[in-house]
Amino acid sequence: MNSEAKLLLGLGIGVALGAAVGYIMGSDKKEEWLEQANEFADKVKANVKTAVYKGKSEVHDLKEDIDDIAEIAKKELAKQ
Repeated sequence: MNSEAKLLLGLGIGVALGAAVGYIMGSDKKEEWLEQANEFADKVKANVKTAVYKGKSEVHDLKEDIDDIAEIAKKELAKQ
């Protein structure tokens, strides 16, 4: 896809999103939609925090495993 096509695609998506947001903000259900959007954002935020915590925990566990293996390797090499 060339750069002109990408630009037009991006522009089209931006116009469509702008029109959708404008429609929603002008409608009577604006507050309901904003509440749902905030709830969704909160769920995404919680999921990201959980994933980051889990990733940090797994990295910590992996580091401990590597340290254990390195210690065993040092002991084995010292025996020779």
